[in-house]
Parts: sequence; structure tokens; C-alpha cells
Amino acid sequence: MAIVCAVEGEKWEKLVNFAVEEAKIRGEKIYFLHCVEVPKLGQMVAEDVLEDVAEKIGREVLEKSAEVAKAKGVEFETVLSQRKDVARFIIEFADKVNASMIVVATRRKTKTGKLVLGSVAQEVILNARQPVVCLK
Repeated sequence: MAIVCAVEGEKWEKLVNFAVEEAKIRGEKIYFLHCVEVPKLGQMVAEDVLEDVAEKIGREVLEKSAEVAKAKGVEFETVLSQRKDVARFIIEFADKVNASMIVVATRRKTKTGKLVLGSVAQEVILNARQPVVCLK
């Protein structure tokens, strides 16, 4: 079994520290996932530049996550995805690795923001087979 930890730029440290401590207690491996999300702007050049920046940030977050796990002696793997359906990717990946738990962050969004952008955490909570821990 393993723990799937969906890391993002803002809250990566809190998520990683929780997942690492939980992995130590359970004796499980951690998969740190980061999905590159770039909103469609209708301008290919702008999208390409934003995607490059987002991918760089994602790689940095995954590297920092790996450093924390390594320092604590926890087995881990990092996964960078460019799939557009982030929640579906997290859920499918957790099923694929037979995860015992999924760790995600929540964000405060307006009702309009939820309607337009959706909520990855909400979709994961509602559709994952595994227990989901949400950190704010």
C-alpha cells in the first residue's frame, strides 16, 4: 500500500510533512503527484510560456517534497502530469498503486469560482475509493 499526496505550489510543505509523518507511522511509500494546470487563453504562445513556467514550478515542488521524504527516510516517487482532468488523474493513480490514503489541499473559493473552475479536492473526496485527508 502507499499514500498518494497531491502537492501544489502554495501548500506543498504542509501536505508533504503530514504525508511523510503518516507514511512513517504506516510504513508505506509516498507518491507525490503534481499536475500542471494552465488555463486556456486562446493564444498559443501565451499558453506555451505559461505551461513551461507551470511545469518548472511543479518540478521544483516535487524536488522539495522528495528532499523532505528522503531526509526522514521515507520511500517515495514523484510524478508530474500534464493531464487536464486533475481530480480524475489523482483518483485513477490512487487506484493504480492501491493507495491506502489520498492527501489533498483545499482552497477557499467563491461560489462563482467553484462553479466556473470546479474543486479538485471536492471531486476527489466524493469519488475516490480511498480515505481522503484534506488540509487547509
